Amino acid sequence: MSSSVRWYILNYIPAAAVRRESADKVVERFNRLTDSSLDSFAPRFVKMVERDGKIARTESPLLYHYVFVRGTEETVKRLCALQNGFSFILSHSDDYRYLTAGNAAVESFRIIARYYSNTIPCFSTSEVDLEEGDVVEVVKGDFPGLKGRYIPNKRSKSGRLMIRVSQDVAACVYDINVEYLRVLEFAKDGKRVYDQLEAFQQRLLDALKTWREKGEITPREAAPLNLFTLRFGSVKISNPKIDAKMRLFLMGAYRLIGDCEGYDKARNRYERLERDITNPWTKALALYIRGAIEDAPALLDDARALVAANAPARPSKTQLQLQSNLEC
Repeated sequence: MSSSVRWYILNYIPAAAVRRESADKVVERFNRLTDSSLDSFAPRFVKMVERDGKIARTESPLLYHYVFVRGTEETVKRLCALQNGFSFILSHSDDYRYLTAGNAAVESFRIIARYYSNTIPCFSTSEVDLEEGDVVEVVKGDFPGLKGRYIPNKRSKSGRLMIRVSQDVAACVYDINVEYLRVLEFAKDGKRVYDQLEAFQQRLLDALKTWREKGEITPREAAPLNLFTLRFGSVKISNPKIDAKMRLFLMGAYRLIGDCEGYDKARNRYERLERDITNPWTKALALYIRGAIEDAPALLDDARALVAANAPARPSKTQLQLQSNLEC
């Protein structure tokens, strides 16, 4: 029996009574009860499901019933022997009996799977920052299937949207309740880039805090990050200070949703613009974002020092949020 540590590709088909329990939870309980240290990877993705007239996002296995478990053959056999849904897959392509994967292959797939798990197909109005002129489609709510252009309404509360629908001879404006929507097309030549950045900063800091605490973000936190990268990933900005902040935020968003190509592109652009960031609080914000996504404690310490040296008597809401994040 092999005593080396490997990534085993296993079947996970639990009994109906415990089908809602994820593979990761089962492995976590096994480790706790047997004092083992198995690592597991069971990627999931988000999809929209409608039941009894209600629509919601739900997570489903990305690989159907296949999962990755890392450990020695002896320990993995103990896991499979407990009749909890796990079983080996026999290998027919090499000398080793069971199907395994290399560390590099699993790590690469982790990155890909993270991107798919955070690609949210539909959004609730509380998750995204729409801009006037965005073309949206109502997925669930009043008038499902309605398509039109978003119109700002300062009096509107979360869940309601003003949508202008143009027909052949006239346009009608609907003030309707929306549970979920799709963004079909972004408004051209948006004039509120700075406002969008300010609104997005809080969402990004919230997601970074979760990322540092748990190593992953929730679908609700991923939704605005995904939409932000889609809206601004290819936008060209003439103001170097705003452009630098935009690339910084894109770096953070791309990293958290696992888009390596987008992250590299944003980082290359940011590094050329970094010198244009002169405000000490923006510098501290940049150090925090980079320190969080690069797991660089030294950058986080530099951010804390900048914040301490430039603390105002009455800090703003965003400054307080950055201070709070840095305390974690």
